[in-house]
Amino acid sequence: MVDYSVWDKIEVSDDEDDTHPNIDRPSLFCWRHQAHVEHMEQVQKEKEEHEKGLAECWKKLADCQKKINELELQGIDSAKNELLKLQPVLPQLKKDKWNWEKKANELQKKVKTMPWNVDTLSKDGFSKSAINKKPEVHEET
Repeated sequence: MVDYSVWDKIEVSDDEDDTHPNIDRPSLFCWRHQAHVEHMEQVQKEKEEHEKGLAECWKKLADCQKKINELELQGIDSAKNELLKLQPVLPQLKKDKWNWEKKANELQKKVKTMPWNVDTLSKDGFSKSAINKKPEVHEET
C-alpha cells in the first residue's frame, strides 16, 4: 500500500492564502521564504553538531576499549590500578553513545516530518550545461 501522508505536508503555493489588504504580498512571501531558509540552516547546523558529537563519542569509546585491552594484556600491578580506574568509565561511555544514537533517531524523525517547501521539493538535476559548437570551417581559395 502506498503512503500518501507525505503529500499532506507540502507548503508550496502562497497564491491561495488570503492576506490582509494592508500587507504587501511580495514582502510577506519574501519573509516566509526567509523563515524557511533560516529554519533549514538551523536544522543543518544541528545535524553537523550532532555528527561531530557522535564521532567524538565513538572516538572516546574506542580509545577507552583499546586502553583496557592493552592494560589487560600487560598484567603489571600499575596497569591493574589504571584498569580499575578505566573500567567504570566504559559503561558511562556506552551510555553516552546510546544517548547520541537516540538523539540521531529523534533528529531524523524531525527532518522527516518537516513540511516540504519550494526549496526542498526538488533538486537540480544538472549543475551545468554544455553546448557543442560547430567547428569553423576555413575555406581555402
